[in-house]
Amino acid sequence: MELHQTILRILLPVDKELMGASADEILNHVGSAMYSKETIQLKDEEVLFKLPALLRDIVLLIDFDSELNINGILGFLENSSGKYLNETIEVLERIGAVHDANALIDTKRILESNHLSTGQLNRDLQDLELYEISHFKQTHAIEDDEFIEEILDAAERLTFNSLEENLFDHLLACIEANKRSFIEEVQTVLSENKA
Repeated sequence: MELHQTILRILLPVDKELMGASADEILNHVGSAMYSKETIQLKDEEVLFKLPALLRDIVLLIDFDSELNINGILGFLENSSGKYLNETIEVLERIGAVHDANALIDTKRILESNHLSTGQLNRDLQDLELYEISHFKQTHAIEDDEFIEEILDAAERLTFNSLEENLFDHLLACIEANKRSFIEEVQTVLSENKA
């Protein structure tokens, strides 16, 4: 069994349970399993992009939400989750979370207009010493307070703390609407390379 197949089995309920699982149960199972030591390679491109598309969407959005809640938008952009900014925007658009997608599109535009990328921000982080405490501006040698304010203003439009709209409402609806094809794709991925 290949690594992506092993991780897939860890992330989802077993086959019989998956068939009867609600969208909420699937989301909760993925969320509770994706940060375990057995799934540490989950966000490696060679694993993530071999997973069924809907599962990849779930992983990206859980990771996005986790980063926002723990480190804010600046932490999301500079941490490993940020390297999937384009994919996260695509997922948000696909599930109909338009406000969140537009806020991230604006954030990406602000980065680009300042000649920055999430890859560069992440590389800057890698240059820090282990356990070194640093501020975003210091780590990335940013002298423009307006740049950071623009990013934070764009992030204010994200719905992750909203009671009226939440990206997970959109994601749950998407999981429910596509559950049958999702299960078929899971079975296809798990049956790959069986001789």
